[in-house]
Amino acid sequence: MAEVTKVFVDGNCIICDMEISHYKRIAPELIEIVDISHPDFDASKYNLTAEAVNKNMHALTPEGDLKIGVDAFAHIWDRIDKYNFAAKLIRKPIINPLAKVGYKAFTLIRPLLPKKK
Repeated sequence: MAEVTKVFVDGNCIICDMEISHYKRIAPELIEIVDISHPDFDASKYNLTAEAVNKNMHALTPEGDLKIGVDAFAHIWDRIDKYNFAAKLIRKPIINPLAKVGYKAFTLIRPLLPKKK
């Protein structure tokens, strides 16, 4: 069995939950969702802070590397064959900075989005 990537996601965020749940459905052996909105979630257990994981999506690779934001998506896409093209694309010199600006904009509006609970 392949080692999993732990993806720290706000389970109350409709968009966040839908996106990461999609990856979990198509590659359950590769993705473990850690819901940062769960009352029992303790960021310090992963050497993280609640502020950091609430600001940006984090992914902890099987090798123990921490990927944040766009880099976390690229890592997830690297692990799922049908999304390898997206990982390569998002790392392109012109696209990567644009993706990071887009992601930053999303992080600013995310608190305003409707919540699941």
